[in-house]
Amino acid sequence: MKRAFFIACVVLIVGSGHGHAQSFWAQEAARESLASIFEKIEAKGPAEDLIEELERFVKSYPRSGVTDEALFRLAEIELENKKFRKAVGHFQKILDRFPESRFRSEAFYGLGYSQYRSGRMIEAKTTLRSVVESTSTTLTMKVKARRLLETISEVASSPLTEPEGFAISALLPLKGVYSKFGEAALKGILLAADVFGSGTIEVKPVDTAGGGPWAEKRIIEISTDARVMGLVGPLVSKTAQAAAKKAQKKKIPIIVLSQKQGVQETGNYVFRNFLTPATQAKSIATYAYDMLEKRKFAVLYPTNRYGVELARRFKKEIEALGGKIVNEVSYKPGQKDFAEELEFLFGIEVEEEVKGRRYTRRYTPTVEIDALYIPDYPEAVGQIAPYLAFYSIKEVQLLGSNGWNSPRLLKLAGEYVEGSVFVDGFFSGSERPGAKQFTERFTKVYGHPPGVIEAQAYDAAMMLMAAVTDGGGSRADVRDTLEEYYVFEGATGPIRFDYSGDAVKRLFLLTVERKKIVEIF
Repeated sequence: MKRAFFIACVVLIVGSGHGHAQSFWAQEAARESLASIFEKIEAKGPAEDLIEELERFVKSYPRSGVTDEALFRLAEIELENKKFRKAVGHFQKILDRFPESRFRSEAFYGLGYSQYRSGRMIEAKTTLRSVVESTSTTLTMKVKARRLLETISEVASSPLTEPEGFAISALLPLKGVYSKFGEAALKGILLAADVFGSGTIEVKPVDTAGGGPWAEKRIIEISTDARVMGLVGPLVSKTAQAAAKKAQKKKIPIIVLSQKQGVQETGNYVFRNFLTPATQAKSIATYAYDMLEKRKFAVLYPTNRYGVELARRFKKEIEALGGKIVNEVSYKPGQKDFAEELEFLFGIEVEEEVKGRRYTRRYTPTVEIDALYIPDYPEAVGQIAPYLAFYSIKEVQLLGSNGWNSPRLLKLAGEYVEGSVFVDGFFSGSERPGAKQFTERFTKVYGHPPGVIEAQAYDAAMMLMAAVTDGGGSRADVRDTLEEYYVFEGATGPIRFDYSGDAVKRLFLLTVERKKIVEIF
């Protein structure tokens, strides 16, 4: 997109009398402030502090005569930085707040382009068609919109031209509270289909935000299209269960992306490829017991579904291995003070000493514990870990869940989590060939590294499309091929399905080393 910002020469004056003067000076101040920011950007480039200055300008002057120009420049910068989700927000604000903006035509196209690059294909297609059909859009933008529509027509839910060959359907929440996760999964699926290159299998996204009944209805519709050889998704547990039952009844192979317990046991057409509490608890427990040779464990967990389930699974695995859970205690999500919990877990004894005016306390742990498992996120870990040093708890191995795998862990817990071990279903910094290749490809296309949802959706789509290609041309053949695959090399490592249809793979064991999260080999 061409760089097209300029400072408006006409200042809008609203009202009369005293209000008229106030409006004039407010608009004049906005114009001068924006001109100053643009001058800095021209001189230094769009540095982070100048981007923040532009964002503050938009907040300070939400509807001035030049705010649309500031938003347009912000959107351009985010496009240059490949931050397409942010660009979508800026373009949308121009269209919502400034219907008469001189940037409206380019903002309309920019919105469609940003939606396309962020994997929101259905929305992109709708927006771009509006660009083409609008009477106020410039001819240049109409031509660009038509070209982009042709590029994405093969992956939209209602393609402009019906492609030949096979298709798969992506059942994902593309609207509502789970849309962020649905869009992440869709990016992985579209990348698997090589939609930005020479894809030969069409991807048909289906929004499952309506829940189980809606998903069932759409699967009934999908079953009538003989080209659709299989399904990927859904993500949400209740929707996944309903979709699995309907797919089994209609005999359409489905690879579910959900933790829903037992969903893969619905029938022989149902498979699952997703990180579950059972697999990650088993992985971290086995590593701690076999490789680190830890035998006595404590568990500190939040009383939400995530913490309770992981704690239960971890305790079960440790006991099955022959280890011992010495102590366990729960805490409320969002809790800040963990003194009471840690004093109980480690049997902290307190010695008080007064020397003159100096008063000291000495803390001594009396319960022997080799490792402490905390299935939570960095915000809680950052509060808990410093307490260990405070209470003189040394040489205790910290163990964590996939929630630890975040840059926030380093920022919030720092030196206190050096040497800790945790597990995840994917690691973008991995040197595993499949993970490395996927990360490089994904980052090149979308402008940011992938996460576990993108990787698992990518692998599910790749397995399904490989089965379509290798199978004999029927849904039953695809099902048989998925079941018979011994090992599939994916972004998350070698994968195979067990007798129940659940994915079996080696998870990523991670540690903190020299203030960086790295993989344990």
